[in-house]
Amino acid sequence: MKTIIKELLIELNLNGKKPFQYKILEKADDKLGISDSVSLTNWLMHWHKKIKRGFPFEEFQNDYFEPSDVLLPKYKILFENCPELSELYELKNDKIYFNSSLADEEKQEILDYVDENYRIVRHTVMLGNHNIYGCI
Repeated sequence: MKTIIKELLIELNLNGKKPFQYKILEKADDKLGISDSVSLTNWLMHWHKKIKRGFPFEEFQNDYFEPSDVLLPKYKILFENCPELSELYELKNDKIYFNSSLADEEKQEILDYVDENYRIVRHTVMLGNHNIYGCI
């Protein structure tokens, strides 16, 4: 695995853990704020986890991740402010793909890394009088 991809995966897997500071994603984090940065990177890690575990969902296809209309503008900011992401991903036609230059073996290595290192964190948020359950 290329060094830059490994470094990106380490940051993408931080999941808001403290002490927490992006290096590669710092400019994007400054533009988006910590909450959006963590949410966006977590969706990418969910995509990899779903592929690895074989859970097909409409937005999580094996060859692409399709962000919602709400998330897409934020992903565009993320990609514009972190050009290193292009080593790993391509944002085209409003979908996120693995970089087409990555060999199948490299993609598998990335999926294995995420599966071993990314932990889905479940949490509860109070919205008015309602508990909203979700994961990041």
